[in-house]
Amino acid sequence: MPDHFSLLLEWRRNEAATRGLAKLPHDFYAATTSYLAEVRQSYEADLRENPSGRKGDLSRQTYQRASQVARDIVEGRAQKVLAAAFQASIGGSRDLPNALPDERAMYDRIVGTLLDYRRHTSPYLETGPAPGGPASPPPSLPPAEVRAGPTAAPAPSPRAPAPPATAYVRILKDGRPLEVGSETIDLRAEDVLSLPEDKARLLVAGRVAEAIVPPARPNVT
Repeated sequence: MPDHFSLLLEWRRNEAATRGLAKLPHDFYAATTSYLAEVRQSYEADLRENPSGRKGDLSRQTYQRASQVARDIVEGRAQKVLAAAFQASIGGSRDLPNALPDERAMYDRIVGTLLDYRRHTSPYLETGPAPGGPASPPPSLPPAEVRAGPTAAPAPSPRAPAPPATAYVRILKDGRPLEVGSETIDLRAEDVLSLPEDKARLLVAGRVAEAIVPPARPNVT
């Protein structure tokens, strides 16, 4: 069976090769923490016994390399969980294949936080019914009361809805496809997109994109 350091290298390669979460053993976090603790304890003991010895120095280098590889895996998966949570908060799928229990718990918390943010700051983005259900219509007045009441003024003609405001963003890294109206847009690094302001704000908040502010137009005299 390969040693844990070789497994870490293989897992990092797999993680970098897929846009979603790569498959990891269910005990990845616990086993990696235990492995790194053992390697550190070993090289510290070797260096105490012989500070200038080759064995202790090699063990220390192994610990540093293994720690970096593990960090790459953890941070890469965290970025994917964050991007998936953002997509779910704007109506995307809630599926998160190959997520480990701790990652799924983090994903659910982030989705909940993003949904709360939308409800509190931009309730007009929510198109579904209110949590309490649709409001009941007011009771009808008896015919006598209707005749006695003042004549209602004709309702004003509804105005055509104003077109949604747009914003320009530059995509910082590849991400999962984004649904904009009836279209699906692939998020690829360095692309410049024109999006509705609410979706642009969420991409910037999730560090998937950066806002592009057009230069101010000069005053004409």
